[in-house]
Amino acid sequence: MRRALVLLVAALTAGELGAQALRPTGSASLVTARVRSAVPAGIDQFTGSAFLGQGALAIGRVELSVSYLQGTLNHDGGSAAGRDLVEGTLLLGVRALDWLTLEGGPHARAYTLAGSTQRWLFWELRARAATAFVGSAARGYVELWRAVVAHANVPEAFDHAQGGEVGMILRLARAPLSARVGYRIDHAVLGGGTRLETVDGVVIGVGLAWR
Repeated sequence: MRRALVLLVAALTAGELGAQALRPTGSASLVTARVRSAVPAGIDQFTGSAFLGQGALAIGRVELSVSYLQGTLNHDGGSAAGRDLVEGTLLLGVRALDWLTLEGGPHARAYTLAGSTQRWLFWELRARAATAFVGSAARGYVELWRAVVAHANVPEAFDHAQGGEVGMILRLARAPLSARVGYRIDHAVLGGGTRLETVDGVVIGVGLAWR
């Protein structure tokens, strides 16, 4: 998958990078996160707040983006210990059209449990569409992803995983600042449906773009 992504980027951007300037962006957000694990023995659900930092560096149509999320989630309706949630992504993408960006790369996630750490690693393909509305001050976006390969240190074999995010970005006039609100969710199925893992949350944040 990694080789195919590199070839796609090279094909779509050949000859365009020489005269292009680097464009960095960054954002910080608060996420109201929820993790739900469903197995035959029962359902565990944890909720809490997490910090999300994101950054990207673009040149021409090519973009390299990273993200890091960390927070502590508390067990719903019980006295069980909370979970520390950490996850991050490293994605290489290409802007195929003015409104469409294609990306791929690893997405890692870890929960701390009683005496152990549950680790997940997804290799994902993503598509992100964005368009302006209400003039040029606001942009709506939709992002969808699907894991092509995944590994987790749980007994059940991986079946599939997918997810997405939808939201709006409001850019302040004559300023590099922006405000963002969105909703994200991803869902993994393991062991023929004997384990279902769902992570979702509302994202509220601010961003900064250098032009």
